[in-house]
Amino acid sequence: MFFVQEKFIWDKIHDAIIRKIFDHRMVRRLQQMLEDVCERRDHLTIGSIFSNIKKAMYIHWETNEEFKRRYLMNRANRASSKSSNYTCGLATFMKTKVKLSKLLDRDVMMAETLKYTHTLKENKE
Repeated sequence: MFFVQEKFIWDKIHDAIIRKIFDHRMVRRLQQMLEDVCERRDHLTIGSIFSNIKKAMYIHWETNEEFKRRYLMNRANRASSKSSNYTCGLATFMKTKVKLSKLLDRDVMMAETLKYTHTLKENKE
């Protein structure tokens, strides 16, 4: 991925984490742009994606049966009540660990955090 470092100065030890954050944010933006185009919300991505590329994506999305099937299945899974039964949501694992540490007023192990994030809401104390 294209990464410009000319205008920014930071320690070499921070380079890897900064690149990781940048890559993560760019992936999220690209996913959102593609979702907007797929949902025909083109006004949100004006100038971002060329019209010939958009046309090719529309043709693929509308004619590829496997894509349609997976798209509809994933959309239904996200909307189902079952998918909201777990507690972690969009929070990162480390944020959840910090939250759990504050909640229990002690340092928690990674295994405890994993168990906490994979426990159903109805079974939490």
